[in-house]
Amino acid sequence: MGMGGVQRTAKFVKYLPQYGWEPIVLTVNPKLYLAKDECLLGELEKENIKIYRTGGDEKTSVVKFEKDSRRKFLSNLSQTFLLPDSKILWKKKALALADKIFSENDIELVYSTAPPYTDFLIAVELKKKYGVPLVLDYRDSWIDCPNNFYLTPIHRSAHKKMEAGVLKQADKVVTINSRIKELIIERYPFVNDKDISVITQGYDPADFVKLNGSVKSPAKMKITYSGSFLNYYTPKYFLDGLALAVKKNPELKNNIEACFIGSFPQEFETYIKKLRLEGATKVMGYVEHFHCIQILMESDVLWMMINKSERSDLHSTGKLYEYFGAGKPILACVPEGVARESLKTHGAVTLTEPDDSKAISKAILEYYELFKKNALPKPNSNYAGAYDRKKLTGELASIFGSLLGADEVKQKTKDLVQT
Repeated sequence: MGMGGVQRTAKFVKYLPQYGWEPIVLTVNPKLYLAKDECLLGELEKENIKIYRTGGDEKTSVVKFEKDSRRKFLSNLSQTFLLPDSKILWKKKALALADKIFSENDIELVYSTAPPYTDFLIAVELKKKYGVPLVLDYRDSWIDCPNNFYLTPIHRSAHKKMEAGVLKQADKVVTINSRIKELIIERYPFVNDKDISVITQGYDPADFVKLNGSVKSPAKMKITYSGSFLNYYTPKYFLDGLALAVKKNPELKNNIEACFIGSFPQEFETYIKKLRLEGATKVMGYVEHFHCIQILMESDVLWMMINKSERSDLHSTGKLYEYFGAGKPILACVPEGVARESLKTHGAVTLTEPDDSKAISKAILEYYELFKKNALPKPNSNYAGAYDRKKLTGELASIFGSLLGADEVKQKTKDLVQT
């Protein structure tokens, strides 16, 4: 499947063999995708990773929504009746296939990543049945995720009870940022600081090394957004800012290309036409991961935004770390929170609120003036190194080794991480 949530786990699976671990994947053969991406799967096939899938070889299809509000309505409806999420309907099949995996392989540990949170429930049952250590990976907060919908306090309470249950069974918890860790500890007194490790999102330097790059028009400043406009994320304020910038400096209209990679509902294409920005924008839709990286490398400035919401302070969106890997200046329209803190030492970033069109306009014009002078800022040279996916996988392998008390594995992992 495509979309940013796939990459963390796919890259862990890719690099774990280099740290003495053989990952065996239990997943689904989905019938519907929001986006399809073959290249990440191709990496794992080259490494001969074992992948077990529930379901047959049914034809899959990409589903599209003219308006994200329609998709969100269906998601909320699903969350009202299926707890903790729609994948609870997959649980029985997943457990049956897991029995087959355990019978055919010498499984020493179970690692489960969520959302979907049904994954955690499946993993707990496997731990109880087979007596192996369990590691839970939070790619988002469970209770506090702004994408979650609770029709009543009873729904929220049911989720909290389920989360408490899986945390009591976990031997180790991993989260993508310290704020999610803090919330878990605050909510569940039986969880201690040492029970949770933070392994951030990251990027794979190998994705950038293998690219040849292509030539773009040197006259146009290319500003790119990588990500989908789902869950009430909107390009409206950026487009308003771009329209203001064009109004202040008309030459900009023919000398800028605002490129959008990812799910882009029709309503926003209509808004581009309303603002008469067709010549200054390019809507590409979802592209496979390596093509996306290539576009980032061809760009002059990268734009990102995080929607203002009740829990926007939790978000450290995955695309941010690929932006770090690209080594480009960033226009970041984000509220206070984890992402803004991560960006403050980047060295080549302009920060605005996500809904401040005037500030966005000002930033676009400032970047354009620097672009014309060939003087766009460069990020701190050592900044991206901390988010190398291979290094981050080494941290995960160290956790695995410590749970088994495997001195040989721990030593191998230590040597590789140091290298």
